[in-house]
Amino acid sequence: MGATASTEQQAIAATAFTALVDALWISLVALRPGNVLPGANLILGLLGLTSTVGLAVRLWRARVQQKLSRRWPYLLLFIIAVYVGQTVAAITARSPASAQSAAGTLVLVFFAVGIARSWELLGLRGGGLMNLLVDHAQSVIELPRANSANRPGPDA
Repeated sequence: MGATASTEQQAIAATAFTALVDALWISLVALRPGNVLPGANLILGLLGLTSTVGLAVRLWRARVQQKLSRRWPYLLLFIIAVYVGQTVAAITARSPASAQSAAGTLVLVFFAVGIARSWELLGLRGGGLMNLLVDHAQSVIELPRANSANRPGPDA
């Protein structure tokens, strides 16, 4: 890892780190008295947006030299959309209650993005209920196929 990691792995690590730092700072700013959340959301949203767009440009240039997954543009577009949403929420916050509601939602989204990207960076698959069900269904489907391959057919 580190400097020897592929550009895509570096981008995954950067998006995970940025999302988790964003969630941390929103949480810390929310503890301060007064309605400073819109300002924090604006600054963090613009920082996240510029860094993610920079990563997208790096990945776009690296696609010629390195084999990248087909998912990276979609994932980065989603993350860019989240940062745009954070910036818009900062600009459109009409009251302290709406700013707090948006901040709470953003913290949850950024934690989810950070954890999912970290999970991906570690090379781990799913782990959720749907993944367990799909794995179980595949093993049940493959078991009869394996048994039928070992049995002699009706012509034997």
